[in-house]
Amino acid sequence: MDILIVGAGDVGSNLARDLADTHEITVIDRNPDLVDTLTAQLDITGITADGRSLVTLKEAGLENADIVIASTDNDATNVMVCTTANRIGSIRTIARVKDAGLFQVWQSSDGGFGVDAMLCVDLLAAQDLVQTLTVPGARSTGVLADGMAEVAEFHIGEDTPITDRTVADGDTYPSLTFAAIIRDERILPAEKESVIRAEDSLVVIGSPTAVSRLANDIAAQPVPQSDDTVIVAGGGTIGYQIARLFEQRGLDTRLVEHDPERISWLEDRLKNTSVIEADVTDVEAFGRKQLPNTDLLVGATDDDTNYLLAQLAQELGTARTAAIVDDSQVLDIFEEGGIEVAVHPENIVTEEILQSVYHQRTESVSILNHGAAEVLDIVVDEQSILAGDSPNDIAQHLPESFTIGAIIRGETLRTPRAGTIIETGDRVIAFVATNRMDEVTEKI
Repeated sequence: MDILIVGAGDVGSNLARDLADTHEITVIDRNPDLVDTLTAQLDITGITADGRSLVTLKEAGLENADIVIASTDNDATNVMVCTTANRIGSIRTIARVKDAGLFQVWQSSDGGFGVDAMLCVDLLAAQDLVQTLTVPGARSTGVLADGMAEVAEFHIGEDTPITDRTVADGDTYPSLTFAAIIRDERILPAEKESVIRAEDSLVVIGSPTAVSRLANDIAAQPVPQSDDTVIVAGGGTIGYQIARLFEQRGLDTRLVEHDPERISWLEDRLKNTSVIEADVTDVEAFGRKQLPNTDLLVGATDDDTNYLLAQLAQELGTARTAAIVDDSQVLDIFEEGGIEVAVHPENIVTEEILQSVYHQRTESVSILNHGAAEVLDIVVDEQSILAGDSPNDIAQHLPESFTIGAIIRGETLRTPRAGTIIETGDRVIAFVATNRMDEVTEKI
């Protein structure tokens, strides 16, 4: 494929390195040093110019491009590039953004701004950190419906509580559906009488709380409990997203911020999170007062403060520490310093963009088992085969690998039952084998 990358920072450069061996890559950036470094290392075309210029984009081969990836540090620039590409022709567009509000507007507009895939850096990093802590042992996870639902794939060991039990016996978790069993690379429907064996992979779909409960029962690592004290240090965008996701899981979360105006904003949006006014950069004073008896500390401020807070937390007996790390060059220092989870946002968004490049269905929101299966987030309209039928009736018209894992109606997640009737306007979260996607999407 011909792929045009606008922005040669960390994300753009890493994408060029990952894609250069198998695709024709052109990179645009205003910084000549970045462009020169990439063209010296890789067999790609580099252009030093402003990617917002139509002349520049055409010079870079926009009209012949299959995919345009806008990965500059400016959200408006990224959207502008994608909008321009969308007007030129049938070009798939991918934009990296920081502003979660912009992402939510795009999400609600069904592919607005001419952007086919929009990836919000802070939201993706927050999701990755929270899922790593609360869904340990999962081979892959995915957040759906703005955090109301989650999909996870678990490896089943010899001694988990559900090993050698039937799906009917093992699936005792409210708000959770055992969607499929993956055995020897075959995808099997999770029927009531199906036996879950050691070395299987089990795919589940449900509420974040329910997925965490299952993880707690089958994973070796601990899962934060509802009575644990969780402190998120830093009330910026990413700290807010982390606290919001913890709140959705019912955890006792305390978010620390020093700016009174920001505190007011946070309190309006986080109804079940305690917002504490304190300066986390005064590590010693803050740590000695707030960290004793804390079960989990998450650093969501600058790298230096996050590292010092984590070290002090460990000295004071905090069981677990995690941090957002902005500078990839210090990731090793965080890991060597005993921080359990260290997430670099740019790495996360790079991985998500690569996934979007290689998998171009806009309906699919999550890919499992190396691409063999997918999870869909479907808004049911009047023309859909799903409207007005129960899961049992729908199963007669779709492949056996198609499993409805959750139904979201308004603000409520419902576990599908035999007699549940799906209504127009419902969001249906469903699992399907990738090789049956075309058949499924034609019907739903």
